[in-house]
Amino acid sequence: MELQASAAENLCTCDPDSATEVVLPPAPTISPDQIAQFLPPNWRPVAPHRQDYGVIKVVWLQGSPYEMGYQHGQYLHDEIASLGSDIISTLRFAGRGLALGRLSALRSYPEKVEECRGLADATQDIGMTMDACLVLAYGDVYQEIFASTLPDILFWDGCSQWVATGEATVDGRLYHGSTLDNDQKPINYIIYNPVVFIRQPNDGLPHVFITYPGVVWPNWGLNIAGITLGLDTVHPGPGELSMHGRSNVQILGQVLKTATSFAEARQIMETQPRVHADLVMITDGKSKQAGVFEFTGRNLGVRELQENDVLYVTNHIVLEEMFDRQRFPISESSLTRFRRFSQLMEPDGISSLYGTLDAAGMVRIGRDRVNPDTLEASPLDLFDDDASPGGNGSLRQ
Repeated sequence: MELQASAAENLCTCDPDSATEVVLPPAPTISPDQIAQFLPPNWRPVAPHRQDYGVIKVVWLQGSPYEMGYQHGQYLHDEIASLGSDIISTLRFAGRGLALGRLSALRSYPEKVEECRGLADATQDIGMTMDACLVLAYGDVYQEIFASTLPDILFWDGCSQWVATGEATVDGRLYHGSTLDNDQKPINYIIYNPVVFIRQPNDGLPHVFITYPGVVWPNWGLNIAGITLGLDTVHPGPGELSMHGRSNVQILGQVLKTATSFAEARQIMETQPRVHADLVMITDGKSKQAGVFEFTGRNLGVRELQENDVLYVTNHIVLEEMFDRQRFPISESSLTRFRRFSQLMEPDGISSLYGTLDAAGMVRIGRDRVNPDTLEASPLDLFDDDASPGGNGSLRQ
């Protein structure tokens, strides 16, 4: 089994350790009593079904990992098929021919393997195999290591997130905004297939994945305990990739399934091993806590909510102790957008909305297309201005 995985592993020369059997920590768990504390009296799961709101597909899933995977494939069968035979056959080849499906099975949470088994059973008529699903399940890792080997239609580069609470808002509530960006060009599969999975697992908290058809992890999400999260891209510097670890986006799924507080979410992020780098914003609406988890495969730091009750992140690491662990040069787009968030959210910002923020104000920040250096807005027909929160190739917000 390890020999079959070694072809993929050996392409990552960042770790001098010899290839030995990998023992990863188990998935986090939560007890029925802990779950019950956050459920309404006499709560019952909603039966699996799909309901469309314009272009948005809302899909209720319920049951075991296999059952939820099958429901996913059943209710989004045609959307997954719209990937096209070329991409699906490429995923099959990568999964079986390059043994990437086997490596994913070894490094994924067992429940994700079962979820892929269910999804594949529901979509086998269009050529989606379990190996193909597993490539997507571990796809964030493969994207980092193999770069353009996998179809770029399935992945993105960019993104921003912003959080406000307390004195920054009109009502003291915690607001969390996020934008999913891509470089230079739109990705129609993502734009036309936004999916909200309302997940009701037998052994975890009801939670939401915001993602797209065919993947078993979230771009963004929230759970019934008031935890929200989202992911931004950053790339690791030399020596920062780890040979062994979990998929970052699969870890986020575990946070949503089991974490009831910011402290619990932080513990999961700090104890689950990772292969590569990302920037993850996690908030707790109950305690009004938030933090940006700035991490590589080998190291992690947390940039917590500022004393003025705002926090924002683009695509570079800010923490002093983590700063030199990222890839250089830092994207000018990331630095520019970060400056624009400062202008919009800090109390002394030139365009500050501080103290007035609510849901509409957070949307206004997300749609802002102003270059912080020129203070001019980019035209609406320009997909990627490389400079503003709302104009940086946004696919969805």
